[in-house]
Amino acid sequence: MLNHYSYLIPKDEVLALCKRAILKLDYEIDIYAPESNILITKTRQMRKVLRRYDYVIYIQVGDKVNVHISAERSIFNRGSESSFGGEEIIIKQPEGLMPYSLQKKIFIPIEKVMRTEKFEQIKISQ
Repeated sequence: MLNHYSYLIPKDEVLALCKRAILKLDYEIDIYAPESNILITKTRQMRKVLRRYDYVIYIQVGDKVNVHISAERSIFNRGSESSFGGEEIIIKQPEGLMPYSLQKKIFIPIEKVMRTEKFEQIKISQ
């Protein structure tokens, strides 16, 4: 879950523009580190049917801007109904492949706001 963007402005201004773009989408910034060129948002939740996904946006500026989604899925533990303790009701699982429909709900608004900040998405074929 990764998108790449190119830029034509000085590298030291890029992270500030990325921060402004993310704030326009009402994300809260958790870590903003201009010395290492990274930005990480606070956790957000998204639901799909019975599953809940918690995710963060991670932006890294190098020769291009990399926008990552890091997600985990919350699953109801059916065995917890019969146990009297010690078992968690909800299990959190790292999610390597978030459903494409949810990725689009996250990435499309980011792409639109990045375009308004003069970043161009790079399509990388795999």
